[in-house]
Amino acid sequence: MTGSMYAAIAGLQTHMQKMNVIGNNIANANTVGFKPGVTVFSESLYTAINNSTAGGNQYGGTNAAQIGYGSQLGTIDLNMTTGSYQPTGVNSHLYLNGNGFFLTGPKPENAAEYQENPNDLELTRVGQFSLDNDGFLVDANGHCVYGFMPKGDPTTGKLTDPIQWDGCLRPLRIPVAAPPQQNADGTMPAEGEAVYPTVGNGQGQGQVNNALDYPDMGDDFDVNNRVDLQGINLSVDSNGVIIGTTQGGETVTVGAIAVGSVINPNGLTKQNNGYYRAGGNAGDVTVGTCGQIVNDGAGGNLYLNNAAADAANAVAITGTGTTTIMSGGLESSKTDVATEFADLITTQRGFQANTKIITVTDEMLSDLVNMKR
Repeated sequence: MTGSMYAAIAGLQTHMQKMNVIGNNIANANTVGFKPGVTVFSESLYTAINNSTAGGNQYGGTNAAQIGYGSQLGTIDLNMTTGSYQPTGVNSHLYLNGNGFFLTGPKPENAAEYQENPNDLELTRVGQFSLDNDGFLVDANGHCVYGFMPKGDPTTGKLTDPIQWDGCLRPLRIPVAAPPQQNADGTMPAEGEAVYPTVGNGQGQGQVNNALDYPDMGDDFDVNNRVDLQGINLSVDSNGVIIGTTQGGETVTVGAIAVGSVINPNGLTKQNNGYYRAGGNAGDVTVGTCGQIVNDGAGGNLYLNNAAADAANAVAITGTGTTTIMSGGLESSKTDVATEFADLITTQRGFQANTKIITVTDEMLSDLVNMKR
């Protein structure tokens, strides 16, 4: 008889766990980029009173008689569908219209570093970005936004036309400013104008040289001196290419935002502040750009971290299908308050029914004990 009580206790526990998920979903009804949990119950352990038997020459078969021990928490999945566009009016606030994630991570110890393994970065749908005092594009928590940098002419440091992209996954940062130049023929950037690096990508002993190299601009050249670019003047196109304008009206290309994707988004591990971690059942992160804007210049594949096409570690920088980037807004929460309130009511009713089972079972046990009196 106590089996019904244990089944009810299991039911109470699972309904409380579902209530915790519902409470968290409702609490984040206005949290940008939030993906609500979806709780699924499953049946718990069964004990057999009679086993299933096959029919014989004289008698037919019999079905099993089993008693369950309540319910248990099956899964807590994530509703990873895209939320609606929520305008903010801030140019550097970005919305991913489709699948994928922004990639964020720490600042490098030096400007030449790049991220070799995208799985080590955080994934997020929250595009609440701005420029920090060092010229890095960062999110609200100060984590750098990763993407791809444009390369400059090896001799002049000026932006090439069309743009040639570096295939290394790096934190996006405002370009370096040129120092005063002795020549006035216009071949070199004027003082304060943007200087873009070249990136060595020659193969040597199977290794790729990804150092950032700048033209010789004299002793006054400082790679930490950045172009005077105000964050409010940033603009981002649908492919994620960030363009800035200086006070003097110069147009500066900051970089192209990388978009990461995994095979199974429901397998991602949630972190604080809207971050996710890949690996495990989610699969590895593949890196691309909207519109496959980062390519070899002829529409072909550019390989991550400038690997050669025939290298063992060559991973193509892919396109993101129909996913585009919209500026001036963020992704709203996917919590549907009406659905959550409906689940709230049914969960409460389920919890009450399980408490009633415990009460009735207790009364039955009391009646059983009182029979000997």
